[in-house]
Amino acid sequence: MKFNKTILALFLISEFLFPQGKIFIPMDLSQTDHLKAYGITFHALQKGYKADWLLNYRGGSFLIDFSNEIATECLVEGV
Repeated sequence: MKFNKTILALFLISEFLFPQGKIFIPMDLSQTDHLKAYGITFHALQKGYKADWLLNYRGGSFLIDFSNEIATECLVEGV
């Protein structure tokens, strides 16, 4: 029984121990410049990063693998 509790505790804190490292770019009304958001995704793909297009979630948002380069580009472009 104690083993099961330990496994459950490790499972619950695994998100904090092993962060996924993704950048979420919303494409709904909270996004102020959709063209810049598409541009950042395009540049990320050109640089070899993986990007997922979440078609039916918040207007077709993007989920890009985290990198400091892409995160800085998002901040500079205001996306």
